[in-house]
Amino acid sequence: MILSNVLRQSPLKSLFVPMSASLFLLGCNAKETYDFPPACPKVTVLPSASDAYQFSNNEDDLAHLVTRASILGVEGNCIDDPKNEDNKQKRKRHKEVTDKIDTTMNVVIQVSRGPAAQDRHYKIPYFITTIRNGQITDKQQFVADVNFPDNIDQVTLKSDKILLKIPSTLDRVPDGYELFIGFQLSPEQLAFNRDHFRPVQYKSY
Repeated sequence: MILSNVLRQSPLKSLFVPMSASLFLLGCNAKETYDFPPACPKVTVLPSASDAYQFSNNEDDLAHLVTRASILGVEGNCIDDPKNEDNKQKRKRHKEVTDKIDTTMNVVIQVSRGPAAQDRHYKIPYFITTIRNGQITDKQQFVADVNFPDNIDQVTLKSDKILLKIPSTLDRVPDGYELFIGFQLSPEQLAFNRDHFRPVQYKSY
């Protein structure tokens, strides 16, 4: 049920600062006032939404392939939200506040032109969804702007940086939050992936 809810269309938002792409969070940077960095949220690339195939004339064979996009990975790091220091003083005054972990991410995407491609510029939509205890708490949609130079039919690109503020516990770990990444697929694209490929078990980080 999570996948079908995640793939459901939602309005574009601007809570994230645009950013680049790769497969896992490479690590976290510590704030000077701490001896160790905060924990990054677990990140999962959804297997059924890790590839996006576009075909022409409603035919799903190689001769009608326009583009194929694949998420190669995700990279990023985590630091404490600067406002967390102010929260300490607010708690002393018995105010209820929530600390945050600033998670910066880049998504790496590879796109290939197929035999039916007629253009050299394409837009590929993808998303990052935040889930807590099986419930979607936030979904951001982005667009990979893909340009193929002359005589080049495969390109790899990094998204601009995306900043997510993830609620954390006082121990500086994500408070049950996880991140899921995938392409924004049509029902036909999702069915194609499920019918033609054995599910890939992506390791979460």
